[in-house]
Amino acid sequence: MKAADNQARDNASDDLSRLMQRGSVWRARRQWHRDQPEGDTKRGISTGVEALDEVLGGGWPRGELLELLLDRAGCGEIRLLLPLMHRCERVVWFDPPWQPHAAALAAAGLDLSRLVIVRTRHPRQRLWAMEQALKSGCCDLVLGWFAAVQGQWLRRLQLAVASGGGHGALIRPADFAKQGSVAPWRLRLSAPDQSSGDETAPLSSRIKVHAFKRKGAMPARAIDITLADSRLSPPCPRPTSLPCAPSGERRSRPVLLVSERKGAGRS
Repeated sequence: MKAADNQARDNASDDLSRLMQRGSVWRARRQWHRDQPEGDTKRGISTGVEALDEVLGGGWPRGELLELLLDRAGCGEIRLLLPLMHRCERVVWFDPPWQPHAAALAAAGLDLSRLVIVRTRHPRQRLWAMEQALKSGCCDLVLGWFAAVQGQWLRRLQLAVASGGGHGALIRPADFAKQGSVAPWRLRLSAPDQSSGDETAPLSSRIKVHAFKRKGAMPARAIDITLADSRLSPPCPRPTSLPCAPSGERRSRPVLLVSERKGAGRS
């Protein structure tokens, strides 16, 4: 009886080996690390940091909602996204809580003619406009700054980015990391540990990234990475101001249909 059991196990093992050789069995690690052209995979665009690409399964996810949860606003979230913005034809920001510095962004190699800043009057208006931008398919990267977001809106934004096929990210305070979210990817950004990472780089040039929710994978360990700077690419001409969404035309231009407002209130 034991010999028959051993023979059955051997036969099953041989059958499984043949299936795997034919590629008939899905393997998570193989899926995440398949060979792709450098810097741009079917999953997404490289972050510019090998360790972070590994965490994200190949790069910034395309067609999937991302949440960046900040311990402190301005901890390096924009510099972290610079390599992605360099690769995008159209980038839209919804209600950043500060006035973007055009000269600094241009010095970092960002083509400001590709960047649109949208100011809205109310968080619900911001959510709706971001949804339109994501599902339009004409915006490669859409960033929205929010505090509390209802679950139904998170689902709508996830469906919108999946429909449009671009990159979409919500930037929120880390207080909301404890709340559930349908976003497949959730990253917490914080100041690095002084004793970890590249100790030759100043703390202001480093950031700790903890991917505590990853699609199809367990949470990753927090990693300490060095942020990109203006040497990423040659500076482009520096305009005197950033392009901003005009008011009016709410029906004809879904990305730019919310009125500009003065100041940036918290949502």
